[in-house]
Amino acid sequence: MPINVIRMIVGLVLSFSSTILIAQQENFAAGLAAKNRGHYATAIRAWRPLAEQGLASAQNNMGHMYEEGLGVAQDYAEAMRWYRLAANAELPEAQYNIGLLYYLGYGVSANPREALRWFRIAAEQDLVDAEYMLGRVFHQTEGFEPDPLEARRWYAMASKRGHADAQFMYAFMLQAGEGADAGDPYRAYVWSKLAEHNGKIDAQDIYNISALTLSNSEIARADEQVLVCISSTYESCIE
Repeated sequence: MPINVIRMIVGLVLSFSSTILIAQQENFAAGLAAKNRGHYATAIRAWRPLAEQGLASAQNNMGHMYEEGLGVAQDYAEAMRWYRLAANAELPEAQYNIGLLYYLGYGVSANPREALRWFRIAAEQDLVDAEYMLGRVFHQTEGFEPDPLEARRWYAMASKRGHADAQFMYAFMLQAGEGADAGDPYRAYVWSKLAEHNGKIDAQDIYNISALTLSNSEIARADEQVLVCISSTYESCIE
């Protein structure tokens, strides 16, 4: 076959694939817009064909709709089915969602070890919510042997990526001295201030307690450290 004919065929295939991709993106975006307006049935009509075509993000969204009962009858088994399809395509959000179902015991028996396995898989793909939940599993999960050092490690990791809940829990552990020989009010003050900056209003309970054992100069230095953390996007922030 002549080279110019081969090039024409390849060009047609690429053009067709591009057209399909654009259509999928448009339909997916239309589904998001519909969901945000509370038009759940419309969102499902947009996503279901994409999910059946194997689009992992649409499969994950279908799982969410069934989990929450949005536009469909709540069905955890169906939610899990969609999440697994997306997780098999290595979508970290779906892997995380499977972990949550096992962690909370929704539609399955609560299984912290299985939850841990899925959270770890998602965390390996750099999903910060999964890092936070690994901290939760190791810190305070019924039926699971606590590991304060490992909990602090995961909380710290997610904290340095701006995760407010992780920052709150990391500050809590620092103040309480969990996973260490003693509390660390200075670092607890810094991280609770950062958690408050990111929306955790109740973090003030932690830094108010921390401030009781800090001198005025230490508090001033800690406040400066908070600003450094924010301005450097946590690159220059203490752990």
